[in-house]
Amino acid sequence: MPGATGCGILPDMTSGPLPPPSAAAPRDYPGADLLRTRRMRLRGLRYADIFDLQRLGRDPRTAQALLDAPVDNVAGACALIDTANRVYRERPGLGVWRADNERGAFIGFFSLMAELDPDEVEIGTRLLPHAWGRGYALEGGAALCEHAFGDLRLPALVGLCDVRNRSVPPLLARLGFIADGETVQFGNRALRMVLRREDWRGILRRERAC
Repeated sequence: MPGATGCGILPDMTSGPLPPPSAAAPRDYPGADLLRTRRMRLRGLRYADIFDLQRLGRDPRTAQALLDAPVDNVAGACALIDTANRVYRERPGLGVWRADNERGAFIGFFSLMAELDPDEVEIGTRLLPHAWGRGYALEGGAALCEHAFGDLRLPALVGLCDVRNRSVPPLLARLGFIADGETVQFGNRALRMVLRREDWRGILRRERAC
């Protein structure tokens, strides 16, 4: 899971021309709610989110630990929004969702995506630095695990992060993920962690996670 430093895996959508809009397409996507937690609302992406996504992608601290390229321009943000809405249609329950805090302010996004392998769903998040260390990543991650295992009945979730990252593995461990070796994503070494549905127990106490 991409956690507080935002190292979730998403396709490289930061360059290339955008497809021409369909004449029948709505002016914007609906941005339907996925779920609400105690302090957050997760909803579908809309074109109205372009500049918030661009601001997130341009933050150097957020981008530093990414395995893939940041979404730091309008074209990349539009491509992410279009991809997310395609996933909502084709694989209901999966996608990328905007996260707003209890005051309704944008803090980042969360994701459940199967871009690299249709049978392997990856959990992820990218948060603005002011939201780090406040438990949002853990709260949102637990809500997505409950959604993935309870609503979607997925057999397992995968979390990936840069092998040098020190904040994401403990976060994933609090959710019950266990280390499953290393892999390579977009040319970068990545730690792979896995949580199976039968092992999901909610948020673990720190000593149990350790």
